Amino acid sequence: MAQFLAFFVFLLSLTAISTAGNVCTTGNVLNRPVNGQAIYWPSTWRTNETAPGLEAGQSCSWIVTIPSGYYAKLVISGKMNGNSSYFKTVDTAGNVIESTHEKKEPYYFPSSKFTLIVSNEAAATLGFRITWAKYPSTLQYSAVIGATPQLVNITEGVFAADFSAVTGLSLLAFPADPKNYHTLRSTLVFEGNSYTGIYISNLYLLYKSRNQWISSGNTIYVVNLEARHRQDQLLVQDAQYTKDITQYVEMDCAMNSTCNVSVDGGDKKTAFISVGSKTDVLYWLSVHVDAFFTVYYGSQNQEGYRISLSGYNIPSNLPLTFGGDVIQYVITKGQASMQYQVNP
Repeated sequence: MAQFLAFFVFLLSLTAISTAGNVCTTGNVLNRPVNGQAIYWPSTWRTNETAPGLEAGQSCSWIVTIPSGYYAKLVISGKMNGNSSYFKTVDTAGNVIESTHEKKEPYYFPSSKFTLIVSNEAAATLGFRITWAKYPSTLQYSAVIGATPQLVNITEGVFAADFSAVTGLSLLAFPADPKNYHTLRSTLVFEGNSYTGIYISNLYLLYKSRNQWISSGNTIYVVNLEARHRQDQLLVQDAQYTKDITQYVEMDCAMNSTCNVSVDGGDKKTAFISVGSKTDVLYWLSVHVDAFFTVYYGSQNQEGYRISLSGYNIPSNLPLTFGGDVIQYVITKGQASMQYQVNP
């Protein structure tokens, strides 16, 4: 009996060892290997496997250095349990992304470093891979933005471009799927004409802010580091035509569907904006009686101007139909609501 009990205890100990999660520490520094190979954590894990266990009560951090001329790609697989548990990344500009469930959707970081922080109360799972690669060596696109904006497919393939405008530039991203826009992480934005300029953020975070981003200088560099094969679009405008618009509401209605949008700008100017080759049919539109509703094909300027109606005159002019690659519906003030249909 004593031998049986001893053997049973031995089996239990083996089970405990095999099911125990990994442990980790803070302050780890990871540099690009001389041979350029990927770094995995834990070292035995690979991205085609499920994430390994992480013991409860871990507090971990890794500082990943990135040589000049390179970017880093991070793939995380894992899930947290507990209200105060998280995965967190911090890039060189101080931008933070925090989550509790990672499904191997990659992150991209410019030099000189980024930090991965993990903190968990309960047992969790975690595995990650880091690779380094050089920036695209050629510029696919260079444009001076004036009265006419530029709409580019930003994540279909590798893409590097510089844009310039006398008064600065305005960026708005339009993901193919507004509910799943992780592909925008691969596009980085810099002030200046190359990746050696001042890093600002990635398009994922700029889109998540739900505001237009306006540059402080007159030249920016935009680079999509990896082909994502998605129809995500980026609208680039001369900021002189957008600075007075305090809020943009993107019209992301599916083709052949009817949708509603609304905005409340108080005493400030706002706009609904539609991009892509399609036709908008406005069936219902409510604007403050003293406000004006003005439509532009392209940017808000004389070249793009199409029609302007007061809130009082709108009902007698419905329905309204507009078609183009970039349509802006600008409201001078107050609340506005619109029901519209999107047709080819």
